[in-house]
Amino acid sequence: MKNDIKKTNNKYKIVAIYGSPRISGNTATLMDYFLKGIVENTGYSKDIVRIDSLLIKDKNITPCRGCRDCSKTGKCIIADDMQEIYKLLIEADFIAVASPVYFTSVSGYLKAMIDRCQRFWVLKNEHNKNIIKKTRGGIFISTAGSGSKDIFNCSMKIMRSFFNILFVDYLKDFTFNSIDKRGDILNDEKAISALFEFGRNMDFNNMDGK
Repeated sequence: MKNDIKKTNNKYKIVAIYGSPRISGNTATLMDYFLKGIVENTGYSKDIVRIDSLLIKDKNITPCRGCRDCSKTGKCIIADDMQEIYKLLIEADFIAVASPVYFTSVSGYLKAMIDRCQRFWVLKNEHNKNIIKKTRGGIFISTAGSGSKDIFNCSMKIMRSFFNILFVDYLKDFTFNSIDKRGDILNDEKAISALFEFGRNMDFNNMDGK
């Protein structure tokens, strides 16, 4: 599927969201290879592409309070790092999210960030307002210690909802089973290659998700 993605301020903005609490964990490693692929892309230049990497564990993100104040204004009243993240999510041309599976879901750090995107749900469904004026794509990267393919179902459902409220086309998910201990993913050359090649083959003008 081809999407005509217009650059913002003459730069193609990629937001890479690291949802794992572990530094250099398996999903973080896969995200790193995705970004390495982008840098090796023939269309890459720092003048053309901007990459913002968000390590969610290092951000001050208060869980959603359910105060419903966003229903009145479309904005979140909590003054923390989500205010910076909102801006990045709005301006992004492409969003990549990485998280391990914890109890069949995404990490608690990532879920807290996603829950705070209630303001975007309110804007879309209660205010009928779209503050995002462009088509963009997104991918989800995940690993799980379990050998069951069904282990990713809940996480992917969460990601579909997250991308939907942000008007992001869910282009692809990269999920890998039986990856538990730190560094296990390094033994899966196909997984590493898949992320690297996806980044290396991205078209920063027409993102086809292949």
